Amino acid sequence: MSDTLNSHEPYGVRAVEIEIDESLNEWRGDRSVYRDHGRQAWIVTGYDEVAAILQDAKRFWRDIPLRSGADEFWGPHLLNSKGARHRRLHALHMKLTGEQFAEDIKDLVARIAREVSRELLAAGKGELAAQYADTVPFLVGFEFLGLDTSDRSLMETLLSAMRIRGKWKEELHAGSGIPLESRIAQEGIVAVGKMGDALLPTIRRRRDSPGDDLISAFWKEGTRTFADWDEVDMVTCCWSCLDNETKPLLRGLLYLLCRDQEWQSKLRADESLVPNFVEEGIRYLTPFRTIRRVANSDVELGGQQIREGDRLYLITPLANRDESKWECPHSFRPLRPETATHFGFGLGAGYCVGRYVGRVEASEAIKAIVSTTSRIALDPDAAEKPRWSGEMYHSIFPLHAIVE
Repeated sequence: MSDTLNSHEPYGVRAVEIEIDESLNEWRGDRSVYRDHGRQAWIVTGYDEVAAILQDAKRFWRDIPLRSGADEFWGPHLLNSKGARHRRLHALHMKLTGEQFAEDIKDLVARIAREVSRELLAAGKGELAAQYADTVPFLVGFEFLGLDTSDRSLMETLLSAMRIRGKWKEELHAGSGIPLESRIAQEGIVAVGKMGDALLPTIRRRRDSPGDDLISAFWKEGTRTFADWDEVDMVTCCWSCLDNETKPLLRGLLYLLCRDQEWQSKLRADESLVPNFVEEGIRYLTPFRTIRRVANSDVELGGQQIREGDRLYLITPLANRDESKWECPHSFRPLRPETATHFGFGLGAGYCVGRYVGRVEASEAIKAIVSTTSRIALDPDAAEKPRWSGEMYHSIFPLHAIVE
């Protein structure tokens, strides 16, 4: 039996592969590096060129800080810093939320994911994007940060504000961004303020009375690393833990599973297959699909002359389909051996600090839902059908499903 997902269902996974492939058409050009005059940027799709850019932080850096509203949105965040501060901040995050931390939270993730799965099973149906893919990482982050899990008002306040902030996030990264004076940005600023106000009481308590939680650890290491570390830094760290790339990844993985009962059965029979299933999903779906960079000096790339100040869009899912790196790269193959490094979490100085936590959260969430259920499938009677959207974070929703 092939290790590719089953393509024999009327609404099967081969159709999913076509869907995802078609969603990449807007980024395809006649060469690995080409000029998009509409976006006024270079589009980079080649594996070698993407790798070269991501690993040369001196010559290429993020264009996020150049966008209207970036400081108001991110604050003192990894995405908004560079140079020595970025290196030290990156090291701080990796020290506190790296591979060992991810291993340590496995049981926590499994417990929360099973609880949410059981709630969906009891209801018999649910919207898997909002009620599972988005909920499980949020609850996990809420708990390991050390927030009060009995405080439902705090949870609802944060979730509501995050949804508003999320609209601004997508508009901020799409195209040339969105003006700070726009309604979306202004509503986002209000949401950011509400999140900060909701988090600050706990942040201040942990500063004065540390506990065994991540907020306390961020206070301890942050003040050791930076002389100006303050409450704003702490709020920004909390945002990253509550709103991360696991969500769009899980949405895509759940969609693939809903379209293939055979692979659901395989994962139920042998949960050791789940990490490979997730890793191939990271490569194949690449939810963080558009990495932005700006050239800090003139350079030739892919036969094109890039000038200082030029902007570049790195289309990572296309780079992750290099036929010299992976056999049949346009197919989703959960048993695919790891033959190359994919860009699902970036690379180089900007390598995602959540790559270990994200893998654990996704793997344990998939294990929980397949072990708790006998079948999940898209609800054919749902009024809203799944749709792919998003330029920076490409994801699918809603996922109205039958849960048995």
